[in-house]
Amino acid sequence: MSTTRSTTSYAEEFPEPSYTIFDRQRDSREVRPYVHPDTGLAPQEDFLAGPEGDAAISSDASNHVIISGLGAGKTATLIMRAWANAERWNRGELGALIAPDWPTIKNAILPTMREFGLLEVCDYVGPGGEEPGVHTPSGSRIILQTASNERKIRRLRGPNLAWVGIDEPASVAERAWEVLSGRLRVGNYRNAFLTGTPRGFNWVYDRFYEDDAEIVHDDVYEVRESDRVRGVFGVPSWLNPHNPDDYIERLEDEYSGSYYQQEVEGAFTQFDGLVYPWFDRDEHIVESDALPDSWDETIYGVDWGFSNHAAIIAIRIHGDRWYVAEERKSRRMGNDDIAAELEQMEDDHGAGPVYCDSAEPKSINELQEDGFDARKSDKSVEEGIKAVAAKRDELRVHDLCQETINEFHAYQYKDGRESEKPKKENDHIMDALRYAVFTHEHSDDNDPSGSGTW
Repeated sequence: MSTTRSTTSYAEEFPEPSYTIFDRQRDSREVRPYVHPDTGLAPQEDFLAGPEGDAAISSDASNHVIISGLGAGKTATLIMRAWANAERWNRGELGALIAPDWPTIKNAILPTMREFGLLEVCDYVGPGGEEPGVHTPSGSRIILQTASNERKIRRLRGPNLAWVGIDEPASVAERAWEVLSGRLRVGNYRNAFLTGTPRGFNWVYDRFYEDDAEIVHDDVYEVRESDRVRGVFGVPSWLNPHNPDDYIERLEDEYSGSYYQQEVEGAFTQFDGLVYPWFDRDEHIVESDALPDSWDETIYGVDWGFSNHAAIIAIRIHGDRWYVAEERKSRRMGNDDIAAELEQMEDDHGAGPVYCDSAEPKSINELQEDGFDARKSDKSVEEGIKAVAAKRDELRVHDLCQETINEFHAYQYKDGRESEKPKKENDHIMDALRYAVFTHEHSDDNDPSGSGTW
């Protein structure tokens, strides 16, 4: 294992694209890791370590990870490492970028590629085309895929890959990582990399934050390296010089406590004052073979969102057991998107009442017009939380529902347990869960007709 910095700057070693002018007159020097002007720190460069003699920093590790705060440049870093693989390290080979859902690809990954000008020199073939993905000048192809449910994770078993990058891995089930690791079997430099923000102490921490790794940097953020993993941990939002001052000021004003540590400092942290402190990974999380083959009924919960996250969950009820069997959570999901996701979920789990945030009756009506049994939910927060907590012995969560697991470990009360009101953070799936459980338990009283018009 080696960790040496070359005498040549990374800007000179980064693979040059086959163009010089970007849209809006940006030149190719834009596709470079940033250096913070006051500290001289370059966390993106630390993450972009690669084969000796072929990268500014050499590392023999097969897995590379960067965990950062919001706006610290993780998506740009993901694209830069993908481009280094496609155009320098594994020219002509097949690689993949994996996101939790398609809106992340559409609204973050592709726009960043476009901003860098990469789509000007590459051919992009959409999901419905032959050989979909980004075809680069060297003949490499970058597959863009999601891992939002079991069906899509199974599809990842197909291609033989030289490299794979995962965006927001803490929002992706661990099984996706296991499947993808088994596909790295071609190319000259087989490597996997992950970029994201932390979501508590989940599988990403368990797998990649190695206690016995060598600490090669510990100023502001930490770089830890072993034969298996080179990890860049705790990159704060303010370190990215491209962020405007008012963006950082807003984060500092809006966030506090554990949430600030996670979202701004990029730190793995344990949340205090949890709403559901009893939720236990060993007891409440089950694998696919533990889900019932048949079930008595299926219910759904929907929390609307667009600029904020929207959330959908499917709950299978079998006897006295309630299983969170599938989830969706994404920004920029309009009503048509939610209807499409619900249709796919009902294909897998069966039709059932859809308990929706009652704040948007027009959206509920649209779902009803699309043929769903959409109903207004009872939004009583305190009583709803009690209803979910009452099912602590019966409730189970499918291990592929990573966002549900994350929120259980981060959903907390204001001022710890001194307030009965939860923070409006890490709560989109928790809201959908509460709507479904509490309203369904009281549906005979609230909506005896099942029409959703009470």
